[in-house]
Amino acid sequence: MPLLDSFTVDHTKMPAPAVRVAKNMKTPSNDDITVFDLRFCRPNKEILSERGIHTLEHLFAGFMREHLNSDSVEIIDISPMGCRTGFYMSLLGTPSEEEVAKAWKLSMQDVLNVKSQDDIPELNLYQCGTFTMHSLKEAQEIAQNVIDRGISVMDNEALKLDLEKIGA
Repeated sequence: MPLLDSFTVDHTKMPAPAVRVAKNMKTPSNDDITVFDLRFCRPNKEILSERGIHTLEHLFAGFMREHLNSDSVEIIDISPMGCRTGFYMSLLGTPSEEEVAKAWKLSMQDVLNVKSQDDIPELNLYQCGTFTMHSLKEAQEIAQNVIDRGISVMDNEALKLDLEKIGA
């Protein structure tokens, strides 16, 4: 099996909260697609709560679009990582990591401004696969943690995995 892009970085060196370009690609029509790693937690040291990350998923996707989408950028998808240490964001365009970090911070402030669980988008039986697994309080704790710690930019070259460490 080929080594996937997300596994070519040394997770023991990853800072958090931090952003990095995980992948760039061109579509057949020459559009740029960029995938960002939005790392909320240090891998194998911290983990996002399941209720918090789920609520954040509902809020973050909309707030990031409000702050980042433009004539040259359109977010395709923002999805939580299975390891629960962050999110992947795929988009059309090539915004800088600094632009993404700014939008991320603004989105976290928006999360803090949500008044009640009733204000979480798509929080119902018809639009959410596990609509009872939410916590606005936990999502807001995650958001406050990101704001308090600040968002850095990861250096892909410094994170490059030494394949000898995994016996490859």
